[in-house]
Amino acid sequence: MAERWPEKWDVGMGLPSGKTVNLPLVRGEDGFSIYALDMMGETVLNAEAAEALRQRLAAFDFDIILTAEAKAIALAQELARSLNNMDYVVLRKSLKLYMHNPVSVEVKSITTNNPQRFYLGEDKLQELCGKRICILDDVLSTGGTMRAIMHLAEQTDCEIAVIAVVLTEEIGWQEFEGVPVVSLGHIPLPGASEFMTD
Repeated sequence: MAERWPEKWDVGMGLPSGKTVNLPLVRGEDGFSIYALDMMGETVLNAEAAEALRQRLAAFDFDIILTAEAKAIALAQELARSLNNMDYVVLRKSLKLYMHNPVSVEVKSITTNNPQRFYLGEDKLQELCGKRICILDDVLSTGGTMRAIMHLAEQTDCEIAVIAVVLTEEIGWQEFEGVPVVSLGHIPLPGASEFMTD
C-alpha cells in the first residue's frame, strides 16, 4: 500500500568516516517535496565529500572546476584543494560591477520558484577557454541547473570532461547530455513519485 514519505531519508555517500547523512523532507507550498541536502557551513561534510569525489574522479583528466553559486562553493574549494590547489570558477546569480562583457543564461531549478540567471564575466570565461572542465554541483535532479551550466560553459572553447555531484535525485544519472556523471549517492524525489511499501 502507498505510505507517506518518511520525514528523514538516510543516505550513505561512501565518506571516509562511513558517516550516513540524514536528509529532512521539505514540503513546498504547492505540495511538491524534496529531501534537502544543504552542505553550506558543514565543514567536515564538505571535506569528506570532496575527498570521496576526488577518489572517484581519479580516472578523469580535467584542468579546472566549474560550479554555480552558492550551495556547492565550499565543496568546490575543498575539492580544488585536494586536487593540488586546482583553480575553480563560480557562476554568479547576480550581475556584478566588475564583470566586463558578461554572458548569462537562464536557469530553472526545482528548488526555486522563479527562473534565475547565471552570469560570468569575460575574464572568468577566458579561464575556461581551452580547458577540460569538471562541472561540480551538490545534487543532479531533473537537470535544469546542469543544462544551464553546460550551456554557458559551451560558449567557450572548452571541453566538459566530467560532471561530479554529491547526489543524484530520482534518476540515477550515469551520464548527462553525453558527459559522464560521478556521484556519491542517490536519493528519491518525493515530488515525482509515491513511496511504496509492503
